[in-house]
Amino acid sequence: MSAPKESRAGWSIEDAEQLMLSLKGVVSARLVTRPGGEVEEVHLLTTDEVSAKQTVRNVESALLAHLGLAVDHRKISVAQTKERPVSEPQTTVRLVPEVPAGQHRVLFYGHQVETERSHQVKHKVEIEWKGARYAGTASAADLPRPRLEAVGHATLSAVEQALLNELEGGSSPPVTLALDGVKIVDAFDRTFVLVAVNALSGREVTPLAGAAVVEVSTDRAAILATLQATDRWVRGRV
Repeated sequence: MSAPKESRAGWSIEDAEQLMLSLKGVVSARLVTRPGGEVEEVHLLTTDEVSAKQTVRNVESALLAHLGLAVDHRKISVAQTKERPVSEPQTTVRLVPEVPAGQHRVLFYGHQVETERSHQVKHKVEIEWKGARYAGTASAADLPRPRLEAVGHATLSAVEQALLNELEGGSSPPVTLALDGVKIVDAFDRTFVLVAVNALSGREVTPLAGAAVVEVSTDRAAILATLQATDRWVRGRV
């Protein structure tokens, strides 16, 4: 059975793997992602036609040029074989963590920024859940901290809409997702965005947290961290 094709902001796992398979010497390719679409690992099996170091450069360049996907070279591992493939290369897809059958992740779809007036920006975050798309917006001063908080608020607004749409007509209490804070942290020679969220359902308050490595931008990392914080909780409500 073939793995489902999952779209994320203009690219999919299938697209990325097919692109990597088109590169010289690549026999098989596997892309591992976290909830929300952040690339966690890339595993390649190649022939010895191209050096491992050159293959890593080729993969980085191809993903960025064709899909706009920036992947840290440290996440790309290459194993080489002297045997040549006798049939069409195969790809496999594994998401981390594994999602039980019948459940769907909340996926990052897109992010737009508009200037409303001097030093004020509006963020629009789009997500996808169960084949439907939802958008949330928030405005803030165009300064580092307010900007990240606005991104978090916009993401939570989109997630709330998705969950409320799913629970509409049911007996479950109203749901509110409140941003508790966003922080940039440097650790292990990397920069992370940490997000804290309070999920309110009736009288129940559940603290949630998520983290994402800054690769493309702090805005994108804040979105992915927010989705990581809320994804499991949201899926547990339905």
